[in-house]
Amino acid sequence: MSALARGIFAGLFRGRDRRAQSESSVPAQPSAEELLASIEPDFRVPLLSMYRGEPQMGIDGQRHAIDSVTAIVPSQGMWLYGLCLSIKPKTSLEIGMAYGYSTLFFLAAIAKNQAGVHTSIDPFQRSMWHGIGLAHARAHSGGSDSRFRLIEDRSDRAATDLSREGATFDLIFIDGAHRFDDVLVDFYLYAPLCPIGGHIVFDDLWMKSIQTAVAFIRSNRKDFAERPTDQPNVCLFQRIGEDSRDWADFHEFAVAGSEGRVA
Repeated sequence: MSALARGIFAGLFRGRDRRAQSESSVPAQPSAEELLASIEPDFRVPLLSMYRGEPQMGIDGQRHAIDSVTAIVPSQGMWLYGLCLSIKPKTSLEIGMAYGYSTLFFLAAIAKNQAGVHTSIDPFQRSMWHGIGLAHARAHSGGSDSRFRLIEDRSDRAATDLSREGATFDLIFIDGAHRFDDVLVDFYLYAPLCPIGGHIVFDDLWMKSIQTAVAFIRSNRKDFAERPTDQPNVCLFQRIGEDSRDWADFHEFAVAGSEGRVA
């Protein structure tokens, strides 16, 4: 082998070694099994089954394939679970149920706290999701309506009914329709149902529509204070007062552009 060839091969091997060292220096991400280890098996087993992409039992008694997109990642689910353990909401609500990933994390926290009632709103639970989320909730809420309630109606309509009932929710998870106006309407209608000290969580902060809705709240709703999280895909607000804005109150807010997140 010529000196030139030996030099070329040596360079290739050095490059491969550097890449291997670089890759080995990146810490391995915990698996779903590792992240969910602290959750009771009644909830961990169905969650892991969904994270593996296995067909799930619907309300019709048949197993149905699930997609890999409609889910919250395990680390975010555990963050939601931990938030529930920390603030111990007496009542929680989620807008958007689908396969029931977040529902199971809520119900796992209720079981751990030995207190709480969870409400899910999803008008398409049976028609689009085969009732998979509902089947999970029924199987893992102790079979008791005192722990879980599903409202199969649009979130705007449900908000009116819940308001008339005098319902309040210590923790609200907004994860329904992701258009800007839908997200903002969900916040506007459910903010009055969140008592002072309660929390509202927005999911999918990677989307410009969610970023822009969050920017409006930051600038215009001083009755809500943003709280830090270690999850880049969620935004957490806590209600700290009454909405005392003047009838014409308005503050400009950033609209998410092509560069990504709102400043």
